[in-house]
Amino acid sequence: MPNFMRPKLAKFGPLIFGTLALASLGTPALARDLPKTPDELIATVTQAIADRDMAVFEDLVNWKDARKIRKRVVSYQIRTTFGRPIRSIGLEPFPVDGLKEAESRGTQKANMAVSHRLRVIFDEPPGESGIPPTDVFLIGKEQDVYRIALVNPVPRNDD
Repeated sequence: MPNFMRPKLAKFGPLIFGTLALASLGTPALARDLPKTPDELIATVTQAIADRDMAVFEDLVNWKDARKIRKRVVSYQIRTTFGRPIRSIGLEPFPVDGLKEAESRGTQKANMAVSHRLRVIFDEPPGESGIPPTDVFLIGKEQDVYRIALVNPVPRNDD
């Protein structure tokens, strides 16, 4: 090897090795097994809320097509559930036309097919409406694992 190349290899060798080592660890979404059954999904979300574990939600949420501000808003909404006592949590079928109104204007679209909704009812006093505090997550299945779907703005074509 010519001498003029040696300093460059010495300088970039650790960087290349470090990059390969990190790549071998996999991506964050692959760091844990995502839920494959309804019971696993319910247990995962219940435990993540109790443990205030945002990393679990980072893996569960399908962030495809989500802009930076959407990620912040969704992360904030998820964090508001942390540590709250859960009265019940259940997976319900989602109506086939459940997003029809939201998607009909062509300005919003789910980032994956939505098949269920995960309803989390907190064990807290009802609000003024008499309805107990509740969060609902849209759920879909990709590659045989359950994910939280997002409804994102559709990019406009300003010609």
